[in-house]
Amino acid sequence: MITRRTIYFSLFTALLIGVSYIMNWGMAIANFTEKATVPTFDDPGQRILIIVPHPDDETLGMAGVIQRAVELKRPVKVVVVTSGESYKKAAMVFCGKKNPTPRDFYKLGLARQQESIAAMRILGLPRKDLIFLGFADGSTRFLWSQYWDNNRPRVSGGTRVAYAPYDTVYKPRAPYTGQTLVDELTEIIKDFKPTDIYYPLADDIHPDHWAVSNFVRYTITVMNLNVREHMFLVHHPQWPVPWMAEKNRPMLPPVDMKNSNTEWQAFELTPKEVNMKQAAIKQYRTQTEVMEPFLMGFVRKTELFATKPVISIPVVSSKPDLRDADLPHTLLKVYTGGMLNEEIYRSAALTKLAAFYHDNKLYVGLESAKPISKKVIYHIEMRLFYKDPGDIKRIDLGVVNGELYEYKRAENSLTNVIASKPFIERNRIWIEVNIPHVDNLRYIFMGADSIYRNRLIDKIPWNMYVISK
Repeated sequence: MITRRTIYFSLFTALLIGVSYIMNWGMAIANFTEKATVPTFDDPGQRILIIVPHPDDETLGMAGVIQRAVELKRPVKVVVVTSGESYKKAAMVFCGKKNPTPRDFYKLGLARQQESIAAMRILGLPRKDLIFLGFADGSTRFLWSQYWDNNRPRVSGGTRVAYAPYDTVYKPRAPYTGQTLVDELTEIIKDFKPTDIYYPLADDIHPDHWAVSNFVRYTITVMNLNVREHMFLVHHPQWPVPWMAEKNRPMLPPVDMKNSNTEWQAFELTPKEVNMKQAAIKQYRTQTEVMEPFLMGFVRKTELFATKPVISIPVVSSKPDLRDADLPHTLLKVYTGGMLNEEIYRSAALTKLAAFYHDNKLYVGLESAKPISKKVIYHIEMRLFYKDPGDIKRIDLGVVNGELYEYKRAENSLTNVIASKPFIERNRIWIEVNIPHVDNLRYIFMGADSIYRNRLIDKIPWNMYVISK
């Protein structure tokens, strides 16, 4: 029988082994001692839609917002994209096996749905306002990048099926594709007509969180919605600290995200709302069995939300020197202090993204902490939103062994957009891209990542960009 004590011991042992590589104690202390304040707001919205990756995220991020909205009799809907069934450590404790079966993962998904129902009941939200979509836990980033079209679904790593297997979800047997997820979110939004949408922050390091963030922002942009957006953070290195309930401490942004194109606001909770949030978190027993201290770290007197302004890509009359030691026209800087110390991982640690538009071409630059390595694959991905409704194209580029490749990953993929080979200089890559019909372009939704030995190592969070005119 796998017990909580066994899991805690295993996690503690792994932490001791890896802490010298990945832990940045200075950053943890900086977050713990941070005293800065952020603006506050007290109106949760008139019609509130909450979209989260897993059961428990709705309580960790928005328990206070939900309680306040219920008290004010404001309509609230909570949408849970996956059932969190593929989390192996939780499955091991749940079924008492070292190697859970697909059936065990399926049962864990049902149990986690029930935990959300119980938690929402404590917060005053009835079952009818909680919607489970049943997408595969741990797979949403693959739906975003590779499994978009409905003729090619992704097989779950847990339940080993390519469709929603639960009768309790919004659309049972819906295929696991990116387009399916967008379609379901679109239907829910059209039906509910929210004024405010709460969803994950793209900077979150958990793949399901940043992928769900991308899907929601993509859908909002496709629908051309005029809503207030509130993004919440759960997974970030050395944050939140400490891992325990601190009812008199505000939740503050990570200190390394002060200059990350992120504008923060805090929602203040009453003492009663804080206590009810803690009680609701305790309903997620499959999760508290394996990571209760981390979950309790979200019991604070405020809840934290962010917005992401659109970033302008400058149009320049003269092309800068791409060999410049300072990356010209840097638009984003990313903190890398938590990366592993080995040279190969530092080569995969992405630190900056730059872009400019010159002579009818878009130049996109990436910088890494150490020189670009041929052992690492570097990706730059874009979604192009044009002014004509429904006109969306995608560009997926990869630098592999120093060569540039275009991937056709969906029916609307563009190829033949590369104007030249990648320019690689020490720790920088520049790619020149022909963007078609720029005059009719609304936004470029863009992100980047690095892959080593088929593992995602680092990423540049997705952001919305516009080419300055």
